[in-house]
Amino acid sequence: MVKIPTLEQALSTVQNPSATDRQLLIAANTLVSWGRVNMADQVLNRLRSNPHIAREVNKLAAVSRQLRRSGVLSELAAVQAAGKVAIGIDGQHEAYMARHLGGSRKLVIVLTGLGQRFWISLMLLHMFLRRLNTHILYLTDLRQFFFLDGLETIAKGYGELLQALRGAVQELNVDDVHVLANSAGGFAGLRYAMDLKAKSFLGLSIPTDLSGSLPVARLLTRDEVRCVAPHMFVDLRPLVAASEWPERIMLYCGEKNPVDPLHARHLAGLPNVEITMLRNYAAHDMISGLLAQGIFEQVLHSFVGSAPVERIAVQA
Repeated sequence: MVKIPTLEQALSTVQNPSATDRQLLIAANTLVSWGRVNMADQVLNRLRSNPHIAREVNKLAAVSRQLRRSGVLSELAAVQAAGKVAIGIDGQHEAYMARHLGGSRKLVIVLTGLGQRFWISLMLLHMFLRRLNTHILYLTDLRQFFFLDGLETIAKGYGELLQALRGAVQELNVDDVHVLANSAGGFAGLRYAMDLKAKSFLGLSIPTDLSGSLPVARLLTRDEVRCVAPHMFVDLRPLVAASEWPERIMLYCGEKNPVDPLHARHLAGLPNVEITMLRNYAAHDMISGLLAQGIFEQVLHSFVGSAPVERIAVQA
């Protein structure tokens, strides 16, 4: 199983006088993703004199500023101080339902990719998502099978997890289902969105073809995954073209990434598909890019509503 740098490792690196600039940059990336912006800013200031990592440093500094401006850090601190942090939103549980206390007719289903987060921690993501006034169901595949075989502790197999999700929709009595998926979790996420007749799907740097025609991460197509879910290794374009659902498919990726635009453009031309590429952006991670541009929250509101997103990107 691939390991993502932890917050503890980042804190240790910052305290290590022998840490290289590259190691400190990785640590700063992790610190920002967890909302530890004060310490991250100190590290980034130390790295500003290195021209070889200037682009990454500037992006992280921009993300740090946007997190402060958004108010989510203050909200998270207040929630933590009140002892109201939901322990299930930690990426260590395969499923956690955050119900909207006032009631809602909308449900957002969140599927992670590699690692138990969306670049930002799930708890930090929750501070953004709870502003949408919906129920939120967080799903994390701890086996790193990326939901192609359901979830081990909830419902194994794609069909079984689909039935469990339909049960959750029925129990909540919601009218609008919206699916948010990141990276490798997006392939199955889009299939679930189709089968759940979702109103919208927001995919961040997701694969759309596992048939072998387009390059994909080796972790996603390893033999262990193929063995349990051989029927999932298909091309999604014909399925999306034949389905009325989701009503709206929003795909985001970096224009300069070597793989992600290929998968986004693979669905280009379908009437319900919108493709947005961040200009001159090469990273696979999308949330940090959207945060740095200051439009992440706008994208989320557009995802569950109808507000258009100002195009700061290349439309495929």
